[in-house]
Amino acid sequence: MDNLGTIILATGGLGTAAFGIVEALKWTRLGEAGFGSINRVLGPILELLRAAYGADFQSLLRAHYRGDQRELTRVIRQGVRVGLTAGNATQAAEFLGMIDGERLAEAARLVAVGRELPAELRNVLGRFELAVDTRVDAALTLAQSHYVGATRITASVFALLIALAVGIYLGGDYIFQAILVGIAAVPLAPIAKDLAAALQSASKAIRLKP
Repeated sequence: MDNLGTIILATGGLGTAAFGIVEALKWTRLGEAGFGSINRVLGPILELLRAAYGADFQSLLRAHYRGDQRELTRVIRQGVRVGLTAGNATQAAEFLGMIDGERLAEAARLVAVGRELPAELRNVLGRFELAVDTRVDAALTLAQSHYVGATRITASVFALLIALAVGIYLGGDYIFQAILVGIAAVPLAPIAKDLAAALQSASKAIRLKP
């Protein structure tokens, strides 16, 4: 069992190393895996971000996407609120549904001139912001799902390549074992330490038995 625990730790270490390589590749196109889901789910809402952040708003979103997802959420929500105008309100309302586009445009016009909104228009604006928040959450959840899948596949490829290289270095007899370690490395990495500790504890308990 001690040897098995060592093998598990080594496998987990390989998986961790593979994920480390993937993390270092965030500056490449891999770091944007899943980003297209945001554009698809938000649709015309992106025009509000263009109004808020300018023509190069996509570069801003992509930069945040590679970093903190919570900061990206804040940037999108804040941009939608700032970028809502009487000119783009109707299209945004039609896209989201269940919102009166004309009243939303009127609310945006009054906000732009610094007028206080009546209760009815405040409700319309509140429903719009809630609908946008829901869309943003859905977009980021879908994008993150695609991103995690892409990184796991990439990490698996690196783990297999590293394991195969080690197997070749050690000799042809170890290639099959190396491939097995590479296959297990990525899914086992998060739990390798705990699993190895459990096996070592069980091994000690067996040896202590009379």
